[in-house]
Amino acid sequence: MTAARTQKAHSQPQKRWCVAPALPEARELADRLRVSPIVAQILLNRGISDSAACEAFLRPSLKLLHDPSTLPGVTRAAERIAHAVREKQSIAVYGDYDVDGITATSILYHALKALGATVRTYIPHRIDEGYGLNAAALTQLCDEGAQLIITSTAASPPSRQPRSAPRAAST
Repeated sequence: MTAARTQKAHSQPQKRWCVAPALPEARELADRLRVSPIVAQILLNRGISDSAACEAFLRPSLKLLHDPSTLPGVTRAAERIAHAVREKQSIAVYGDYDVDGITATSILYHALKALGATVRTYIPHRIDEGYGLNAAALTQLCDEGAQLIITSTAASPPSRQPRSAPRAAST
């Protein structure tokens, strides 16, 4: 790490967590669910107080997931990914550096690998590249042979997204 980056990282203002006072019903909920009072308090803070809703939140089931085919464009995306895997096309998973971005990128990478895909990952440098997609990175991935680029959670406001991606990445 360069001295400038080290200084910048250490000059960030210190943040303090402000914890809301415990609700009286947290202890009762904790006892009923057999969880710690902190977990019960978090559930209450999220507006979850019914025992059944708490159980569903704490012990989720795949049966409770929404049908993914209702997401706009998901069928077309799945077909494109399946085509890339079958044809041994080079796939790049473009993530981001926060916890959900790294997790989503890792899950996609391992799932595609398990399917036999030729896949690599790309996580932009937090300081040098910033957050979200950037055209230079997309061009670099295409220049390195990526035929399909999948974004995991590289969310950017529309005003910050590249106006165009290299053609090789968008087919």
